[in-house]
Amino acid sequence: MAGSVGIGGLIIGVSLLVVFSMAVQTMSYQMESSMDSIEAAAEPLPSFTVDSSEIWEFALEDLTITDGGTDYVNGTLVASSCTGFSASFTVDSNGVIDAVSITSTGDCSTSTPVISFGIPAQNPTLTATLAPVMKTYVFAEVTNDGTVTLPTEDVWLFFDGANPQTLSGSNPVGLSSEYWYSGETLDLRWELSPTSHTRLAFTSGGRTVGTTL
Repeated sequence: MAGSVGIGGLIIGVSLLVVFSMAVQTMSYQMESSMDSIEAAAEPLPSFTVDSSEIWEFALEDLTITDGGTDYVNGTLVASSCTGFSASFTVDSNGVIDAVSITSTGDCSTSTPVISFGIPAQNPTLTATLAPVMKTYVFAEVTNDGTVTLPTEDVWLFFDGANPQTLSGSNPVGLSSEYWYSGETLDLRWELSPTSHTRLAFTSGGRTVGTTL
């Protein structure tokens, strides 16, 4: 009888130890979870703004000389419906157009602008033919107004909610560092194939900011 009581007490003691061990382990997990939550809450979140954005759906980027003509003199070029466009050309000894220099890309209202000659007036024997090279330019000015310096590979962007890509991987003109520093404003430009876009969005660390184009 005494042996049965001793065995019973031993079993109860072991059971209490198991319960105590489980309780300690549970408290340990809860403490670790609480500490993780406190640390996460202490970390500042990214904050950034899109200050401005714009799309040039039909940007006149270059002119291809398909026929140089004859008897031209050095002069300027004009593109219809292309705001801000400016270009000049040079000729060889026979008056054949051999080079075109774009001094200001034009924002055109059509994908097929008409190219004509400006100053001085031209009197060619054979008329030259210049073909416009069109692209789409997307511009955005964005500011990191938070306290966190963001690696550009951790900032994602979307055009029209599709084709996500990192800021560094999208290769914008104007991005010169692997980091987007706190307080820094980036003046960015993307050169894309001619296509229509209506929205641009940036996201990082759970924050997303979108803008219309």
